Amino acid sequence: MDALNTQWIWLIALAPLIGSIIVAFFGKKTLKENSAYPIILGVGTSMVMSWWVLKTVLAAVSESHGGHGVVPVIIEGFQWINVGGLQASIQASIDPLAAVMLATVTTVSFFVMIYSKGYMKDDPSFWRFFAYLGMFVFSMVVLILADNFALIFFGWEAVGVCSYLLIGYYFQKPSAAAANKKAFILNRIGDFGFIMAILLIIANFGTVNFAEVFERYAEWAALAENTTTKHLIALCLFMGACGKSAQLPLYLWLPDAMEGPSPVSALIHAATMVTAGVYMTVRCGVIFTSSDVAMHVVAIVGACTALFAATMGMAQTDVKRIWAYSTVSQLGYMFIAVGVGDAVFGIFHLYTHAFFKALLFLSAGSVMHAMHHHIDLKDIGGLRKDLPITTWTCCIGGLALAGFPFLAGYWSKDGILASALNHPTLQWVGWIGVLTAVMTAFYTFRCFFLTFFGPRKVPADAHHIHESKWMMVPLLALAVGAMFAGWAVGTSDGDHGNKIGNFLNESSSIQAYTEYTKDLHHGHEHAYSHSAVAIGSSVLAVIGIVIAFVVYRNGHGTGAKLAKMLGPIYRGAFNKWYIDEIFVCILVKPLYKLGRICFGSDNYVINFIIWLVCAVPRSIGFLLSILSQTGGMQSYAMQILLGVTVIIFLVLTKTASLLVVGILAIGIIVAVVLDRITN
Repeated sequence: MDALNTQWIWLIALAPLIGSIIVAFFGKKTLKENSAYPIILGVGTSMVMSWWVLKTVLAAVSESHGGHGVVPVIIEGFQWINVGGLQASIQASIDPLAAVMLATVTTVSFFVMIYSKGYMKDDPSFWRFFAYLGMFVFSMVVLILADNFALIFFGWEAVGVCSYLLIGYYFQKPSAAAANKKAFILNRIGDFGFIMAILLIIANFGTVNFAEVFERYAEWAALAENTTTKHLIALCLFMGACGKSAQLPLYLWLPDAMEGPSPVSALIHAATMVTAGVYMTVRCGVIFTSSDVAMHVVAIVGACTALFAATMGMAQTDVKRIWAYSTVSQLGYMFIAVGVGDAVFGIFHLYTHAFFKALLFLSAGSVMHAMHHHIDLKDIGGLRKDLPITTWTCCIGGLALAGFPFLAGYWSKDGILASALNHPTLQWVGWIGVLTAVMTAFYTFRCFFLTFFGPRKVPADAHHIHESKWMMVPLLALAVGAMFAGWAVGTSDGDHGNKIGNFLNESSSIQAYTEYTKDLHHGHEHAYSHSAVAIGSSVLAVIGIVIAFVVYRNGHGTGAKLAKMLGPIYRGAFNKWYIDEIFVCILVKPLYKLGRICFGSDNYVINFIIWLVCAVPRSIGFLLSILSQTGGMQSYAMQILLGVTVIIFLVLTKTASLLVVGILAIGIIVAVVLDRITN
């Protein structure tokens, strides 16, 4: 691990940023169609260094022989915040959890960059798109490397800004502009919770450094007087995670995020933004495992989100929207794992999901590119002969998502189901996961069969249908990942569990969940073995695929009859259970009416009060305006008389003085009248 203690680690974050700056300044007029290369080079550099970091950490773990002797390596930067007693630095922390995340994010991002070179080649703002992508990867890497809550929040917000820019990349389209605003607003709701959690941590610990907070947290949380506060901190953190990782009720932005170009969808849904919430929840393991309330909430929200999103995915016709609801559902699985205390399989599923979900979104982009931007299942069909590579890479991604035996999703998802089914009090969460697994297999291959099988259906404006070579290379590379990523790290490591579990358990964040699980299962026998759950889940996945094949292999015919038979259930799922409309009714419209009331109050009541307050000085000013400089001797004489009158009135109090004042006042009035007549 000593090899990691070098400032070169910062290049993992800075390389994409440098590429983004170069493209931002020189892309429009100088680089033009070559704007992709600085970003590809920058992200490629990050990927190579990330895998070197992972290799180094792996070697250190092997040398420790599982003795939990690996501590995070801190790479110092510089002091960033020094306000009163609060200090925060720009510094990075490398441990097994960060190493896995870095390798996952940069690898998937690198292949997305190569894919984007072919997908966006005809776009007039080619350079702007790649500048945003470089910033996106930089932000996510900073979030992963952060060693304190201040820096992780910077990366958190920077990821949000980049997602806003990329979702609304086609800002001329009203739907894209609405989608990026929706994402931005809903994430601000979640971020409010994250900010409150950070403020509570500062109030109780006076620091934002992970090491200091986590070292003292368990002992602090054990005190009875801190019970409410510890639950509140964990729940506020989870509120932030719900915004970023699209969990109920803040999931609404993610399905609309597909308004951005397909490579953006692949990045958001697979490698960057949505994984941030899961990563943060796992990184704060000491905080979450100190609160049973928060752990139960995380598991229950994850299960409800997984099932709810799956029901909507079964009825959609837009291919990218189907994969979007699939992402929401799979993120639910990750939170189930974290909530039941098995964070290893939560991160493992994040890792495998990144490969097969990026593959599915890029496959959808390939179809969209060939079909002249048509992606609705009602407009396309029978494309397997026109797009052979896309067909079979999409099939591999779909099988991995469905949990087909020995592909990536099989290794991680079944571990989550086994952990949930063996939980002492939340077994029903596991059964929801099992039901969702069957639904996932069904809607995945419903989409696959309708797109590539059945009668050939091509839009009239789709000419010269072909597959771009720039886009096929990443598809093939990610297909390899979807097949073997889980096999490489999910298989048994002798008598000591699976490989990724042994590796991740060297992270203190994961150890907190491991200890929580041991205490939870103390004296409780497991009802279901991992192998039994894997076999059962595989059988159910095959059943879901077979049902989809029977219903949709010849197109929409049988599926339309099934939809008609289900009636209101199908219409509800197709219309996303009217959640958007409900939000509009209970939140948007009342707030709009309140805004109108506030506008009326401001425009009439407040303005009237301001006018009334100003009326007196304005009237006095009007009266005194007659004393303004006019150049006439009469005016000056009148002003002198007025001044003398005031002085005499203030100084003299006798009756004679009042007479003098009266005479002078009459003189002033006469002078004013004469002044107005003569001027």
